[in-house]
Amino acid sequence: MYSLRKKGTAQTKEFRELEKRRRSIPSVVVNDPHFIRIKYQRYADDWIIGICGPRTLAEKVKEELKNFLKDSLKLTLSEEKTCITHARREEAQFLGTLISVGGGSGSEKIALTKNGSGHLIKRRSTGKEILLRIPMKKVIQKLHAKGFCSAEGDPLAKNGWTLLDADQIVALYSSINRGLQNYYRFADNFQQLSRIQYILQFSMVRTLAKKYQVSVKHIFRKFGKNVTIIVKGQNGKKDRLVSFYLNHDWTKQREGFRTNEMRIDLIQWGTRMRTRSKLGKACCVCNTTTQVEMHHLRHIRKTGGKKPIGFNEILQALNRKQVPVCKTCHQKIHRGDYDNMRLKDLAYNPYASDERK
Repeated sequence: MYSLRKKGTAQTKEFRELEKRRRSIPSVVVNDPHFIRIKYQRYADDWIIGICGPRTLAEKVKEELKNFLKDSLKLTLSEEKTCITHARREEAQFLGTLISVGGGSGSEKIALTKNGSGHLIKRRSTGKEILLRIPMKKVIQKLHAKGFCSAEGDPLAKNGWTLLDADQIVALYSSINRGLQNYYRFADNFQQLSRIQYILQFSMVRTLAKKYQVSVKHIFRKFGKNVTIIVKGQNGKKDRLVSFYLNHDWTKQREGFRTNEMRIDLIQWGTRMRTRSKLGKACCVCNTTTQVEMHHLRHIRKTGGKKPIGFNEILQALNRKQVPVCKTCHQKIHRGDYDNMRLKDLAYNPYASDERK
């Protein structure tokens, strides 16, 4: 092949026939009886073993694994969850993903892929690659179990969330939608998640409609197709916008887990969602009106019979479980920088009967 390319005859019929024959020859001996190929992958307590060989070999490996867990680790192998699956005819489940070997036409073809340096190269593809699919029925079953839809996948209002603020409802639905899409971005049937997005979008709208006792059409007219909630801060001014995440790009990304895109800090997001001030007041320590949150004490009287110490003394004096503070002061409170502060040291009393001037 190299000599033909060097002679400049790469476009001839002879070269094309040789290239076709070369692609039809496996690069390894796949049925070598003297060489066993076994791959093992584990994540937390979920694991999978791939074996290139007969079913009797898989059964032998399973039995040896069962004995090892019992004798060495004092663990019991779950016979119900540990299945032997034929990769060509069945699908194995690992980390919420269905795995099988694609059948294809079996005809050899050239595929473009990236090497370790990120450059596009040509490689042989026989149409027998690993297929990774989303178990759509199980995803819908989980949504049904949590009250987002019926067993058939029809969107339903989530009754327990009608007591939340509208922006919290939208943020929760958006996080579920984005989380599922980020997780399954690599899947071959990623496009089918558009149905899950539809279920979550209309479940959210029905929840908002039930909250305000209006129709679904009224919610779309009021908040738009993306359902954008305007959250107001002090003096009724716009503080921020909260919109439902609607994806429009349904192309799969096999390397989705390896991207360096900025991810959402779920811990910080959850904390801010619980602590964001709904009073529309300034920080009671420094009097700033930006990034105001709520500092919480679980319960004033649940202190084990001991007198509250630190900043919690102020909460006891106010007879309150929470006070509005800015993000900077909130961090200082938790670091103990304000432990010597007294009620008179506050910029204002957020719960004074005459309100702050």
